[in-house]
Formats: sequence, C-alpha cells, structure tokens
Amino acid sequence: MNAINLDIGDELVERIAQRAAELLAARTDEPTEDGWLRGAERIADYIDAPRSRVYALASARRIPVHRDGSALIARRSELDEWVLRGGGCRP
Repeated sequence: MNAINLDIGDELVERIAQRAAELLAARTDEPTEDGWLRGAERIADYIDAPRSRVYALASARRIPVHRDGSALIARRSELDEWVLRGGGCRP
C-alpha cells in the first residue's frame, strides 16, 4: 500500500478539529446518555416504531411513558428496560 503525505499546516488542522468538536456537540441528543425524550415522535424514533404505535401502547398503559400536560415523555433508561423485557409484545 502506498502512503500519501500531505502538508496541510496547523491552521487547517485546527479548523478540522473545531468542526469535529461542533459535530460532536450537536449529537447531545443521541441515546448514549439517560434523559427524557419529549413527544411521541421522539419516543417512536427511539424505539423504532410508528408514532401511532406509541400512542396505542400509551393508551393501553403498556409502555413506560409519562405526561407533561398533553405531551408524552419517557426516560430512555425506562424504555431500554421495557424493550429488554419484551417491549410491546402482547401479554
């Protein structure tokens, strides 16, 4: 395999590092940390299900969600445990 050597300079390296830091900071809503998901759409995305399924499960009290006014909210760790226990499988 042939090696390629580039002389890109410190300024370009710094700009690349800055952009990488910006991209990583923008990923704060990734499911790597526990926290609250607000809204049926986000909950549905997290468990990879249609939004209508989240509403149906919430209505049947078969998914660990809470309400903030009329909005559904869920803690990621509770959803993770729920999925590991079988998720929305019918009893």
